[in-house]
Amino acid sequence: MIVSLVATGLFLFVLFVASVRKFTFLGLKVSVILFAAAGIFFVWNPDQMTRLAHLVGVGRGADLITYATTVILFLTVVGAIIRERRSGDVLTLLVRRLAIQQARFPEGEGGRG
Repeated sequence: MIVSLVATGLFLFVLFVASVRKFTFLGLKVSVILFAAAGIFFVWNPDQMTRLAHLVGVGRGADLITYATTVILFLTVVGAIIRERRSGDVLTLLVRRLAIQQARFPEGEGGRG
């Protein structure tokens, strides 16, 4: 019972954060809200998770949760890597432009003189 209450509290917190936070992709916001709501449902109805697991070909509900969590974690890591790489590319471009703008040429070179 205590674990169910703690898990419900965490899912409610996720619902709150998702509802007040701005997302750049609306589909992500909707997905987070739906998964949190489903989480609350399955915390209080674990037999339904087992039934869902059987429908998708997994033996137990706990196994399905483990597989789903692994996939979500993998996608999150890949997304973070992509965002970091894009940020690095933008930073490189900005530094290059700044270096070109602030370049100093010796007398008689580079059109200045």
